[in-house]
Amino acid sequence: MTNISAEAKKWGGLADTSARSVLVTILGDSVAPLGGEVWLSDLFVLAQPFGFNQRLVRTSMYRLVNENWVINERIGRRSRYRLTPYAALETADADRRIYQQNPPAWNEVWSLVFTDTLLSGDGDDEQRLARHLRWHGFVEITRGVWATPESDPTPTDELLERLDLDVRPPVAQARFDRLDDLVRGGLFRSSFDLADTEKVYQSFIDRYRRLGDIDPAAIDPIDAFALRTMIVHDLRRARLSDPDLPAALLPDGWVGNEAFALAARIYRSVDDRAWSAIEQATDLVVADGDARLDLRFMP
Repeated sequence: MTNISAEAKKWGGLADTSARSVLVTILGDSVAPLGGEVWLSDLFVLAQPFGFNQRLVRTSMYRLVNENWVINERIGRRSRYRLTPYAALETADADRRIYQQNPPAWNEVWSLVFTDTLLSGDGDDEQRLARHLRWHGFVEITRGVWATPESDPTPTDELLERLDLDVRPPVAQARFDRLDDLVRGGLFRSSFDLADTEKVYQSFIDRYRRLGDIDPAAIDPIDAFALRTMIVHDLRRARLSDPDLPAALLPDGWVGNEAFALAARIYRSVDDRAWSAIEQATDLVVADGDARLDLRFMP
């Protein structure tokens, strides 16, 4: 039997990862689609495969409360946590990047955000905006100008609304002239740091390649849950560092496609047993035929 729990830190690269970060993954991947609420005692059980003790889980959840990611509710002597509306929206945004790789056909329109307007405002706002723009696929192509190949302004507007900045930066849509020449000249590969993104994806592939053909019947449900969580945790880090360029702007044989296909294969192979572990360890219930779950990592 493959003991995934015992090797979680080595295989998932969790040795240098905080309990808080892994708990965010558990909340997003396993708790959010089942209502977004979970007992602290249940989190203790779900955190065990990663070597996180109860004290560390308590401290991490306290931090997430302070970061407006979860709300703590006392019921008798027990504590229950639920995602804040802000966290639920951020989780939904992240889901679209983690579990899907088939964006709509691109019409060569870019969304631009101009952040120089924040320089006279709150410096914390500028840093917070920059961090969230990166998470949502934006890249600073020149000082104060952030771009993403997204023609629909709605996601950007929703992001800026959630951040509630003191000064709202201008947003615009635009097209590049002579796009083919820019692609051949390597503008996007250099401006969007694709070389660094390639390294992150290759590291993911190297870490999980030997699990690509894993037999789910050979592992316990709790180990299947641990592996599925690690896959999402590490792929999320890769995907959120990826500017998510359309295929027309990517080099041939883009390594991100291989990484996503590997993640999809492992995730879906252990998915049923992972949900079984969650139902056994918590009072969360997986609804039959939940389309949101069925669509995860679908080709």
